[in-house]
This record gives sequence, C-alpha cells and structure tokens, in this order.
Amino acid sequence: MYVITDNSDEDDNSKKIMIVMEEASPTKSTSTQSSTALYPPENGQHPINLSKNNKCRSFTDEFKSSRIVEYYEYNRDPKSADWINTSGNRNSYTLANGQLLAHLIKPTKDQGRVNDPAGPYNKNLGQGLTLNSTYKLHFGITEIKMKVNGVGGVVTAFIVNNGDEIDWEMVGKDVNHGQSNFFWNGLLLYGVNGGVHSVPNGPIDTKFHTYTFDWQPDRITWKIDGQVVRTLWRKDTYKDGVYQFPSNPSYVQLGIWDGSGAPGTAKWANGPIDWTKQPDKLTTIIESVSIKCDPKYNIIV
Repeated sequence: MYVITDNSDEDDNSKKIMIVMEEASPTKSTSTQSSTALYPPENGQHPINLSKNNKCRSFTDEFKSSRIVEYYEYNRDPKSADWINTSGNRNSYTLANGQLLAHLIKPTKDQGRVNDPAGPYNKNLGQGLTLNSTYKLHFGITEIKMKVNGVGGVVTAFIVNNGDEIDWEMVGKDVNHGQSNFFWNGLLLYGVNGGVHSVPNGPIDTKFHTYTFDWQPDRITWKIDGQVVRTLWRKDTYKDGVYQFPSNPSYVQLGIWDGSGAPGTAKWANGPIDWTKQPDKLTTIIESVSIKCDPKYNIIV
C-alpha cells in the first residue's frame, strides 16, 4: 500500500508529500543477507542497524525512456516503475530531448496575497512536481544534474526522505548558492541544521550543475560539481542522549514547489511568488539523476 503524509507544521502551510510503498512481496531471508550488524558497536548510543536487508536499485536516469507512474495508478511493484509522481497532476512534468522538465503550475484561483505583519504570503499556491523512487536507499551516493528556476519563491528540491531526511534545496532569486539540510526522526527543526554554499561557476538558473549526497554510516558529504562543500559527521550529532543522524532506508525524491504559503517560508524562499507577473508554469530542467546503492548495506536488485 502507499501512504501519503503531510509533513507541514502549523507555522508552515507549505507541504512536503512523501509516498511510502510496500513491495509486492515481503522480503525473504536469502544467502546474500548478513547477520545483524550495528554501527557503532552495541555499547554505542543509538546504534545504526547495518543488516543487509534493504532492496535497492542502482541506476542512472537520463530521461530518455523514464518510467513515471501516477501515485493513484501505482501497482505496488517497485520493479514496474522508476518514479512515482505524487503531485496528482500529470501536467506537472514534461519529458523532452533527454530532459525532465519539472513544472510549477500557476494556481487556478487568484493567488490570494495576504500582507501579514510577519510578512506577505499567498493563500493559493502553485502545484509542483514531486517524484519518488520506488526503491529505498540505505547508504550510497545520489546526484542530480539540473538548471533550476530562478524566480523568487520557487524551491527546487533533491532529497532522501523516510522519517529522516537529507536535503539539497535551491531557492529562487538566490542564484549563486545551494542549501544543504538534514532532519532526524521526523523532527522538523527549521533553521537549525542547514547550510548555505556558494556554487562554483554559477549561477544556478542559467547553467547546469551537479548536486551530490554521499551518505555513509559515519558521515554525509554534500558536493557541488564534484567539490565537497559540507561534511556532517555522525559523531557530531550527539544530543539528548542519542546521535541525531539520518540512518533510515529512504526514498530518493526530487521536485519543485511553491514556497509562498507562510510568512517565514516565503521569506526564506525569497518570495512570495507574484503569479500576476508569471507565466502559466515555472520550470526547472533536470538532465540526469543517479542512484548508487552501497552493496555493503543494500541488496542490489
């Protein structure tokens, strides 16, 4: 089955949609699975289960023959598709000339601009593409090559997500930076774990750049065009008796969303978007996505 969860909080009307998929049949014990292994050893706080029981598919999608299925048509078999479109709108993307055009579609109603004392925002938001991988990743390398939309208020995201979350997000108007972030155990601590990084040979809205996560049991490394811009060590995330380090097997997710739905979010995204001055859709262009499952921790399918 699939479950759609709304990860917004009361201070943020924007929504991040995650789709959770069951495989067509339960995982069976095979000779390729290892016995339970923990990192660090059992006397460590909040050890990571490194048992090799997560099925993962390594592939590179250059969007020439992509298999994208709508969430309401997904048959629960991860082998049947590459991506699931959770936006609910078939028009939220276009495949053309070996590229994925990720669209943010203009609201069908007036944007409903509110001039709140905390900052302006829109009541009605554009509808953007969100694609989820059908298999989960439990440590490995993921990367995306894209040219993002530069309109203030538009957010382009590339993340791994399943309770824990690791992010690349690019916000419109700030065309010389990318933003890294991470969340642990569903705790949405905004403005706590993020980083802002200069993009070499920018800007990000007129040139293609490659954004990478290298996710390992002891660290996460964020890269732009092959250059390391941030490393998070698990040993540095110890707080309140546990290591608050992303470690759940997670889906790879990419998309574009309207950051205009609350004063704080709109300010962060350099919005809100003034849809009265924009075309019917705003687009981020994606050339490729790569998922490389680490065979030490995944059953490669």
